[in-house]
Formats: sequence, structure tokens, C-alpha cells
Amino acid sequence: MLNRKNIAAAVAVAMSAYHLYTGFFGAPIGEIHYPIHLLFALVILFLTSTHPDLAGTKLWFARVYDVVMIALAIASTGYLFLNAEYLTTRMILVDPLTPTQLTLGITMLFVVMDAVRRAVGWVLLIVLATFVVYAYGGNVLPFPLWHRGYSIDYMIDYTYLTTDGLFGVPLAVMASYVFHFVLFGAFLVASGAGDFFTDFARALTGRAIGGSAKTAVVASTFMGMLSGSSAANVVTTGSFTIPAMRKSGYTARFAAAVEAVASSGGQVTPPVMGAAAFIMMEFVGVNYATIMGIAIIPAVLYFFAVYFMVDLEARRLDLRGRAEEEMPKLWDVLKRRGYLLISIGVMLWLLIDGWTPTTAAVWSIASLLILLILFDPENRRRIHLVCWDAMVQAPKMVASVTIACAVGGVLVGIITLTGLGLRMSTIILDFSGGHLILILILTTIMGIVLGMGMPTSGAYIVLAALLAPGLEDAGVNLLAAHMFIMYVAAKSSITPPVAIASYAAAAIAGTDPWKTSLLAFKLGLSVFIIPYMFVYGPALLGLAPPMEVAWAFVTAMSGIFALSVACIGWYLLDLRAWERLVSLGAALLMINPGWLTDSIGFTVYALLTIYLIMRRKKISPPTPQSI
Repeated sequence: MLNRKNIAAAVAVAMSAYHLYTGFFGAPIGEIHYPIHLLFALVILFLTSTHPDLAGTKLWFARVYDVVMIALAIASTGYLFLNAEYLTTRMILVDPLTPTQLTLGITMLFVVMDAVRRAVGWVLLIVLATFVVYAYGGNVLPFPLWHRGYSIDYMIDYTYLTTDGLFGVPLAVMASYVFHFVLFGAFLVASGAGDFFTDFARALTGRAIGGSAKTAVVASTFMGMLSGSSAANVVTTGSFTIPAMRKSGYTARFAAAVEAVASSGGQVTPPVMGAAAFIMMEFVGVNYATIMGIAIIPAVLYFFAVYFMVDLEARRLDLRGRAEEEMPKLWDVLKRRGYLLISIGVMLWLLIDGWTPTTAAVWSIASLLILLILFDPENRRRIHLVCWDAMVQAPKMVASVTIACAVGGVLVGIITLTGLGLRMSTIILDFSGGHLILILILTTIMGIVLGMGMPTSGAYIVLAALLAPGLEDAGVNLLAAHMFIMYVAAKSSITPPVAIASYAAAAIAGTDPWKTSLLAFKLGLSVFIIPYMFVYGPALLGLAPPMEVAWAFVTAMSGIFALSVACIGWYLLDLRAWERLVSLGAALLMINPGWLTDSIGFTVYALLTIYLIMRRKKISPPTPQSI
């Protein structure tokens, strides 16, 4: 039966097939490839808009409107890839716009604005409108925001007919790299990787104290590496980890908060990470293997930051692990589905060996299909269904991010055109007085504000264009500056008042979204410290001799543990207020790089530990209470 759902599925499969073809045989020039990618995303987005609040005549008009928007999207993008040869030879900003180009450019901008309203929300739309108004009326603003102002014709020429606006670096990265990795993740999920990673996590952690929450941390980290989306990861893994945590004794709010924080870590965890990592690769001008290399230690610190919180809370509540007979055996899990790890190994080997991310992703997909045929009789019989499901789901997953990247390209274009990036760097440097800690705090605040309700990639694009030059001017290593911005953008998903990952987890757990996001923020406090640590100590990015890297890792891990103790309020027994403050002080000393501060921090924490051991011998621990 021909309906919207089936048409959307067919378009999605066509989009996946197109990208597989271009991945194997090479993509056409950007003037063709990028508009085609955007067109696919727009059509899928408009076809999958369900309008749940409408009915009757209003619903009919809404669906007609969707069809009109699809037609406008086809016209405005079709002009570009059908006239690609002409566009590559015209003189940008010199040849006057024709009435057709102006009309289609305005149409394209209108279609994208409506798409971003649906896919991302009003926040990014308001940001886009603000930047457009700024580009047009900058000549009436005071210094340092003043610029000469640009006409509508000029802006349409720059953002629509070139690869510096809508079709700039963010969208180019989505079309050239990110989609292929998302498709690989979709193939893994369709082949049963979700069950495999969950069983793998249960086999590793299920028997430990608070094992269900630790399983959630491990499973969400595994899935996050492949999905790159915090909200999608929450929905995927949270549907079974949150009930399991509640059953083992955690409160619903704590279970939802743990899932939200753990799921947000996938965007900064190699090998796949999120779309922002690929955009960072283009902004910084390094290969993806380098991005993975500098992300490893911070990702491990992130993982243990959440793990420590969960472990301490479980010990405070005296929650035991599940029975041995309830847990799967690690060897049995690996024997049954361990072949799925081979395809991930193929991807890593190709990336490290210097192959392009696109090639690595495509060959990983090919190796996965071969493995399914060779080792999985069940999936061998339904290989066509696995392929269909993956090729339908991947485009739906990237549609909203593609729209956000298109808007991000416009914003970057306007920032470049008006010189706002240099001005913003000057403003922040002047306001902070050149003090790095103030610059970092201002960057964090802006990242959280811009990231509210926005995909990480969208927030990263704007922040990188606005603030990365200022961080570099303050003496921050280029890679550390961009990694700091990516972490800040990623953490907006668990930061009130608009915390997408926390809200998604709260919906599954049936808890208050606001209270859940506040608790997620508390559990993620040590996570917020990590980017400050590698800015002040680039050794945590591997940018130092091996011994210095090892020492920085040990002290950072110790500092994060001490900070987790201060947050939870338990270490051997329930802590008093002053004991938590001592733990916090020791944590800050160890987080700040330097032999002197690290030594003092270790000494303080060792003395606190000895004192707590002695105090525990004298008194019985109070009855645990859930937070």
C-alpha cells in the first residue's frame, strides 16, 4: 500500500543506496553531492512529520503543506545539482543574481527554516534569524558589533550558490563522512548488536555491587560509540537499563539520570563519536585517527567519572549485584555474537592505517554483512531484512542533524562574512582580562546556552567559529581548544533547563524531567571538569611524553574519584559536610596539573582515608537513604 510511511522508507533506502555507491566509487563534486544529500534529508523529514496534535481538515492542510515543502525543496536543490557546471565557473559575489536564483535562494532558506523548526526546535531557528538580521543591519550597531551590512542578494549569493553557506563544511562532513558511520551503526543495531552489547555489559558488571547501573553505564557507552546521539542512545538502551536499575533498588530518578549521563558520553567516545568530531576534523585540518587518539583518555575519564558515581551510590545504599545464575557468561556472549566486534576492528584498522573515514565505514559495513552470512544462520536467512531495516533507519537518524548542519553552515558563513568571530574573541579576551579560567567559564556558559535544545554538532559549529580563535589567542593548544568546545556542546544534553537526554530518560522512567535533569547535572559534575583538565594539562590528550601522560592520567583519575566522593557523600561510610569539603579540596588539587598540587592532593586524600577508616571502626554506618 502506497502511503507516507512506505514512501518515506523508499526514499530512505534510496538515500542509503546513494551514499553506499558514492562511498565505494567516489562522490561527485560538492555542488552536486551536498544538495542531493540535503534534498534526501528534507524529503524524509517532511514525509515523517506526523502532526499528532491535528485532525480532520487541519491535518489534511498540514499534509498538503508538507507536499508543497517537498516540491519547493526539490526545486531549490535541483537547480543547484542540475546547474553544477555553471555554478563552478560563475564569479561569486561578482556576477549578479538572476531573478530565478534569488527566488530559489529565498525558497531554499525558507524551506530549511521550516525544517529546522520541526527537527530541532525554535531555539536554533531564533539563532538563525538573529544572525540573518545581524548580517543585514550590522551597519546600525555600535562597536564592536558594527560591520558594513549586507544586502539580501549578497547573502543569498554567499549562502545558497557557494559551498561556504548552506553547503559549507558542516553539511559537507555530514554528506561525506558522518552518514556512512551512522549507516554502519544502523547495520550493527539491525544485526543484533544492541542485545550483544547489553549481554556483554551484564557479563562484565552484572555481578558487581550496583551491577544494573554499571551495566547501564557500559551498555550506553558501547551504543553511544556507534549512534553518536545522546537522546537516541537513551531511547535505545534506556528502555531496558532503567527498569533493571529500578528493580535492583535505585530510585527512578537516579536510574534516569545515570542513563542520561552515560548516554551523553557516546558523542565523545571513539571510535565513531558524534558528527561534531568529523566537523572538528575539517575545522582543525587533521585526520580522523588523530581526533580518535586525543579523545581516548578523556573518554576513559568520562566513563570512570560516571562509574565512580554509580559505584559509590550503590555502596551507600548497600545494593548487591545480581545472582550468578542470572548473569550471562562472558565467553558464551562472545562465542554467540563476538564476531560483531570484528567489523569494528576492521574500521579501526583502516582509520589508523590512513584510509579515509568514508572508506573505513563502507568496508566495515561490507565486512559486517560477510560476517553475518558466515557466522549467523538466523541473520543469514533474513539478511535482506537486516539491510532494509538499517537503510531505512540511518537516514531518519541523520535527517535532523543534517538540517542543523545546514543551518550551522549559514551561521559560520555569516560569522566569516561579518568578522564576528574575531570581534567575539576580542570581547571575551577583554571581558576576562586575559585570565584563561574566565575564558573557559564564559565558553562553557555560552556552550550550554547555545546547546539548549540543539544537536551537539550545531552547538559545536557556532562555538568553534565564535570562540575557538579566542581560546587559541589565550594560549590554548588548537586541538585542546576544539576538544574543549566539543565537550561543552555535548554536555548541554544533560544541563538544565533544556536537557534533551535527561528529558528522554525521565519519560522512560516516569519521573519529573526537571528534577531528573538536576540530578543528571549533579552526577555529571566530574564530567564537566574533564575539559578543564585537558586544557590545563594537554598530556591528557596524549600531547606529551609517555611518562607525563601516565602521571597525568593517574592524578586525573584520582581527582575524579575524590570529586565523585564529594558529590555522593559516601566513602567507606556516610560523610559529614566538612569531610566532603576536604574531599572536594583534594580533588581540585589533583585535577590541577603539577607535581606540587598533585602531591598535596594525594597527601590530603590519604590522610582523609586513614581518618575515615578509624572513624568507621568506632561507629556503625547510618541506615542508607536514597537520593
